[in-house]
Amino acid sequence: RVWQASWHPTKTILATCSGDKTVRLWAPISPTNPTEWQCVETLEGAHKRTIRSVAWSPTGNELATASFDATTGIWEHDARENNWECVATLEGHENEIKSVSWSATGALLATCSRDKSVWIWEVESDNDFECLSVLQEHAQDVKMVTWHPKLEILASASYDDTIKIWKEDEDDWYCADTLSGHQSTVWSIDFDATGDHLVSASDDQTIRIWKMYKPNNPQGIPTHNGEAAWKTICTLSGYHDRCIYSVSWSKVNNYIASVSGDNTIRIFAKDTEATTDEDSPIFKNIITEKDAHGVYDINGVSWFPNERHGDWLATVGDDGIVRIWRVIE
Repeated sequence: RVWQASWHPTKTILATCSGDKTVRLWAPISPTNPTEWQCVETLEGAHKRTIRSVAWSPTGNELATASFDATTGIWEHDARENNWECVATLEGHENEIKSVSWSATGALLATCSRDKSVWIWEVESDNDFECLSVLQEHAQDVKMVTWHPKLEILASASYDDTIKIWKEDEDDWYCADTLSGHQSTVWSIDFDATGDHLVSASDDQTIRIWKMYKPNNPQGIPTHNGEAAWKTICTLSGYHDRCIYSVSWSKVNNYIASVSGDNTIRIFAKDTEATTDEDSPIFKNIITEKDAHGVYDINGVSWFPNERHGDWLATVGDDGIVRIWRVIE
């Protein structure tokens, strides 16, 4: 099965990771024909078990891989040799790592695991990584970590049904807010382009959209200790009838894509005409693609990150297949 797809920040290259312990890099055979893709590189030999998550650094010169073997691999592209090699292995988690994410500047890396912890690593020179903090406030398996698109703020999603927001205070990381509302495991989270909103997808078959309220906000939402508070402003239910495994919020067109164990891709857009109150926006399901991977679970969905192909979407599934879609309005 294929677990996750991650787009290169600037080039038309897609990285995918799989239960076969490899990462594959895919690119169109020719720039003029995006309907035929080929595997241009296979990254292998660094992990003993499933690679659950793959993430590009902001420059696109490095990849991080998180594995069920409890290690995180750091891969670097050697321009002279024109190949990828694993230049560092980060150890410390007790068991399966579920997710890895680079901060917007590339200075920090976050990992999370079934051992209930979130680790924050500082990226130093010469492929050296120092663990800055081990965050152990989740009560269960942590499914996903993702960084704010601009700031050094981290969000994590867990089997304990919550999302936590982490911030730094003089080299010490702490939980600034805990987002409760989902009735079951939160599998996936993603910020919008501004970082002021977060979308989450859960085993409870709902998608929640959260908004950040700063202290002394005009809406009068209470905040504590000078920290921003996150509140659900929209819940999308009744669209998927199995666990929602992955959600992606486009940084280009602001659409939200979700995929599920019901084999369906759904795309949601804010209904600007029907929305009268920004604190309770209305989202509508504009596209539904059933049986997108046949009878197989869809594990991951990811929007193309920039304007060049902002209408492209990648999905990966238990069928071992990677699909690239274009949204047609």
